Amino acid sequence: MGVNQCLHQALLIARQPREQWRAQIEQIPEACQAPGVCTGREGCRQRVADYLRVQWLMIERREAAAGRRR
Repeated sequence: MGVNQCLHQALLIARQPREQWRAQIEQIPEACQAPGVCTGREGCRQRVADYLRVQWLMIERREAAAGRRR
């Protein structure tokens, strides 16, 4: 899997309810399936987990900000 495939998987997971993210991340292979084309230095699972961790934090911040505006 090239980096673009890893990030594509992350985008697909991000569309799911957050409660399902952990289980879906665990299903991703740890090692890259296409190391010849991958430009990432970490495994696919780690890359997706890192991306979704940032998304999770941003979602929480948006929800907190929306709660303060009310």
